[in-house]
Amino acid sequence: MKQIRANKTPLRAQVQQHLFDLIRDDTFPPGRQLPSEADLSAQLGVSRPTLREALTRLEQEGMILRKQGVGTFVSSHTPVMESGLEVLESLDRQAQRNRLSIDVTHLNALERPATPEELEMLLLSRDETIDILSVDRVITLEGKSVAYLKDVVPKIYLRRSDLKERFTSSVLDIFLQRGTPLPATSRTEIEAVKAESHMASRLGIQRGTALLKLTGQLYSLDEKVLDYSVSYFIPGYFKFHLTRRVATG
Repeated sequence: MKQIRANKTPLRAQVQQHLFDLIRDDTFPPGRQLPSEADLSAQLGVSRPTLREALTRLEQEGMILRKQGVGTFVSSHTPVMESGLEVLESLDRQAQRNRLSIDVTHLNALERPATPEELEMLLLSRDETIDILSVDRVITLEGKSVAYLKDVVPKIYLRRSDLKERFTSSVLDIFLQRGTPLPATSRTEIEAVKAESHMASRLGIQRGTALLKLTGQLYSLDEKVLDYSVSYFIPGYFKFHLTRRVATG
């Protein structure tokens, strides 16, 4: 096992990524017990507090199980949602394709006036008074919280009464099922962020945990924004890929 060398990346993040890679390539296969903290920290050349922090993050991502008085073990099964980014689809459809089970918890659907920031993202004037439907929820994958999603939709397109009593599908799927207004394209920004206190509380993770943030605008055929969404994903449960064209000139 290689020792971790100092560079611009925080030491804890390096240790976490190195152990993540060892688990993913089956150097530490499912069910295997990891070396003791003393042995592992010595092998990696890092302090035990740094190692503990990395192990805590891996435990939050479902990669390992820590049994008090017994040891630390690689999880026997870490469900992963895999999807391409070329085509927009709901988490429901992704889960079905990956033969996984997701559910919605902490659902909050509220009709209220849009904030100035929301008006801007909906490509509306900040001086307008527009009522929107705000739908936020936590997504669980096989019982574990893995994502937080928020959609902001003008009430002219979607009302709270349009949601089923048990809301398990996405706002996108509702639009597709109704067929009007019909979604056409989506613009999405992707960035890595650290979980702030409110997000950490929602997802049951530690403050500062790395998250993948997607901010999207869903456009209709006449180029109106139907939906403004913000999604936070816990890495380790999601694998996104993208097919890119090579520039030839």
